[in-house]
Amino acid sequence: MDGVIRRFGGGIAALRGSAVWPRKLSPVRYFLIGGFFTPAYLGLEWLTRVHELEALGITLWNPVKALSLGLLLIEGIAFTPILFVAALLADLFIYGAAKSGPSIVVTSAVVALGYAGLAATLTWGMRFGMERTGMRNVIGLLVVVPAWTFGIASAYCGLLVLFGDLPVRKYWEAVTHLWVGDTVGIVIVLPVAMAILGSMQRLRDARLRLLLIDVSVFLAGTSIALWLIFSVEGADEYQFFYLLFLPVSWIAMRAGFLGAAVGVCLIHLLLLACISWQGYPASTFMGYQLLVLALALDGLLLGAVVDERRRSDELLREQHAEVARMTRHATAGAMGASLAHQISQPLSNVAMYLHVGRQLLADRPERPARDALEKAASQLRQAKEMLERLRDFVSRGTLRPTPTDLGAMARKLVALAEDDARSHGVTIRLDAAVTRLTTVDALQLEQALINVINNAVDAASEARRAPGCVTVRVVAMSAGMRIEIEDNGPGVPEAVARQLFEPFVTTKPGGMGLGLALARELVAAHGGTIRWEHREPQEGTRFIIELPPDPEHANGT
Repeated sequence: MDGVIRRFGGGIAALRGSAVWPRKLSPVRYFLIGGFFTPAYLGLEWLTRVHELEALGITLWNPVKALSLGLLLIEGIAFTPILFVAALLADLFIYGAAKSGPSIVVTSAVVALGYAGLAATLTWGMRFGMERTGMRNVIGLLVVVPAWTFGIASAYCGLLVLFGDLPVRKYWEAVTHLWVGDTVGIVIVLPVAMAILGSMQRLRDARLRLLLIDVSVFLAGTSIALWLIFSVEGADEYQFFYLLFLPVSWIAMRAGFLGAAVGVCLIHLLLLACISWQGYPASTFMGYQLLVLALALDGLLLGAVVDERRRSDELLREQHAEVARMTRHATAGAMGASLAHQISQPLSNVAMYLHVGRQLLADRPERPARDALEKAASQLRQAKEMLERLRDFVSRGTLRPTPTDLGAMARKLVALAEDDARSHGVTIRLDAAVTRLTTVDALQLEQALINVINNAVDAASEARRAPGCVTVRVVAMSAGMRIEIEDNGPGVPEAVARQLFEPFVTTKPGGMGLGLALARELVAAHGGTIRWEHREPQEGTRFIIELPPDPEHANGT
């Protein structure tokens, strides 16, 4: 006995750790959901008493089972008691006249436990997810649901026979009645919820004009098919039903699973209205329900195939884009290494000539000329070193990190950029409080910041509402250092927003589109990140560079 109890406890523990049992279940939330679910269950049960058999709650259209299964799939089978209470109340206040007390309790338990088992099978066995509309999910739904609902219907009707509420001779009729109503209810309604949860982004991305055309074609085809089904004299009940496959196939191919799910549900509701209006008997209604089930299988599978194809196409485009991006990076790296190699030697020669010129001026008092030559030589030496380091980086990805004051670096770069900014009518502001030393490759990081500052100056020169302004801000954080470079320019165009940091993407007529791409690589090599955002509510763009606090985050240390 102890072993049985331990195994039972282990099973409950495993259940609590599974996807169908919520890890943290707040009592307030539990009873709040139950308070909404139970009235919805009772109201829907009362509204859908279509061709009820023997007043036993066995109907040919039972969407409340889709509501029940959806609750257990989304919130977890911990809500099984809520379903039991709702089924019990429905039997007592809606169907209870034809059932005995024990029968009501036991059959309500069969419904609750049966659908809990169905939810667990879908979640554990099929890895089912309400927000996923892939082929595996759809096939799992269309195969597992009919099998489980048949088992539940068999047990339910068997108990009704056992308690004397149902004649034995009507057992299989009741099983068929209940199975058709529950299965169609789930297969028609639940996919709509799945489509809404998983496909709304695709609907938002759709063009309104094309969407209206697709919906109009679907409605026109559905209207014509229904008119032929119910208006042509001399035709049997099902002669023109196949015409409904045309609009369903159309909307499935055009709008995928979302279109198929909504389309099949709409057709079913229209069929219900027509059948109820013309007073068809239960046998005819069941025939239409089975045909609608076939229509749903066809439409949902076709919609899932269309969605799978679209996802495959999107993945293929992403892979092509990634290959192209890697190719551009390789090209940029090879070009950078070649450029550094080609320019390094001429810079060395220029530095040598400047040195000679400075020596020739050593004996003369022309101090300004000598100072200018010394500054030129210093800048050339720095450019030569930077190019050599750039060549090392693009060829081997190595850095030479040293403790650096980022505030002092920012002041230096702002001073270098002020003349160019002034010539464009742009003011550069610096906000760099006292900052701690950060271990970075100073030359590489300077190059990244120069590229971003130059872009900000170019953007601010096109400011429309105020004089151009660029702000460079250095902030010390607990999780590292943060550098912000913002401008009041026109902002980033939507056409290049997603690829702003990709090589050869630029908004400048004569630009190469390598500055921000190189800045991203250099910052990433330090273990940092660079991103951009719109300045609100003003116009402009803000670039944010965040560097890690520890030296070991930087590559090459």
